[in-house]
Amino acid sequence: MTAPGAEVGRKGRGRRLILWRHGQTSWNVERRFQGSTDVELTETGVGQARRSARLLASLKPDAIVASDLRRAAGTAAELAALTGLEVTLDEGLRETYAGVWQGLTHEEIMARYGQEYAAWKRGEPVRRGGGELETEVADRAAPVVLRHAEKLPEDGTLVVVSHGGTIRTTIGRLLGLEARHWESLGGLSNCCWSVLGEGQRGWRLLEHNAGTLPEPVLGDDD
Repeated sequence: MTAPGAEVGRKGRGRRLILWRHGQTSWNVERRFQGSTDVELTETGVGQARRSARLLASLKPDAIVASDLRRAAGTAAELAALTGLEVTLDEGLRETYAGVWQGLTHEEIMARYGQEYAAWKRGEPVRRGGGELETEVADRAAPVVLRHAEKLPEDGTLVVVSHGGTIRTTIGRLLGLEARHWESLGGLSNCCWSVLGEGQRGWRLLEHNAGTLPEPVLGDDD
């Protein structure tokens, strides 16, 4: 019987990208928009990171790169402690800068900037709070991921520790989706991850918002 995740680590399947969202923060609990604000993990968030790190370590990653914000760097550190890998910190993987939205709760944003929020949800290019466009986030984050992916050995695995919005835009860019469709990917829960695999026609999404080891795809679509 093949253990869950064993297929992912086998040779001959191409490179893998594990895009891992950071653990819980107090602002997550308060539904307060963090953006590029440097908020630490809660005790719960540290526990989430440790649990997830035990799973991800079994995939034997070859490299770890993370946002330099404390919530991402702290999450990455848990995996580094188990694998012995050094974490490369890169500010290009930070969460979307959202100007005056940062620090506001969801309710406050809806009350003050409801039309702007609605336009963003419709897929329109919006500088939330006067900050970055989603395409600008992808412009800075996706090249970081690709640069580190290029350094992987054949069939190697890269773990990218970042933030929900940045991960979504990066996945959208790597899959070649139009920016207005990136919202259809859905959000990531704290310390969950998505898996991209290298296929004949480029990167493809293998797992999304996962909290357990990827299962092999058995069937005609493999």
